[in-house]
Amino acid sequence: MAKRAITEEILGAWVFKADGRRFDESIAIRSRCVADNYRKDLMRPGQRVVLWVSGPGDGPRPRGIWGLGWITDEARSDPDDGWVTPADITLLAEGDRVLATDLREIPELADMEVLKLPQGSNPSWVTREQLAAIVRLLPEWPALQ
Repeated sequence: MAKRAITEEILGAWVFKADGRRFDESIAIRSRCVADNYRKDLMRPGQRVVLWVSGPGDGPRPRGIWGLGWITDEARSDPDDGWVTPADITLLAEGDRVLATDLREIPELADMEVLKLPQGSNPSWVTREQLAAIVRLLPEWPALQ
C-alpha cells in the first residue's frame, strides 16, 4: 500500500486506537495520546474521531469501532503522556459496535489504514469515502458539544 498524504480535503476522521487488553469501558474518553509527527499538527477542533479498540477478533474486546466523537482542541504536550489530543468520544452500545471482521467485507475499506497496519501508532485515519461507507453501519454520530 502506498502511503497517502493526509490533507483536509480527503480526511474523513481520525482513528484513535486503544489496546483492548487494557481498555476500561467505564472511563470517559477526553483525550488520546498521539505520536509526535505531522499528523498531530493536522488535528483541529471539530474534526471527527473514531475510537478503535484493538485485540484478537475473538477476545473479550474484539477489534473494531467502539466509539465516535470529535476533537475538541489542538494537540498539546503533556509531561506524563507525551503528546495528547483532547477529544470527546462517546462509547457505542455493544450492539452498535462495528467489528473489524464486518469492515473487511466492505470493498471501499480494502485499504483502510487501521485494517492494513494494525500495529501503527496513534492516530490512524480514514478518508471521506471510507467514512461514508462506515457511517452506514453506525448509529447517529454524537453531537459536537
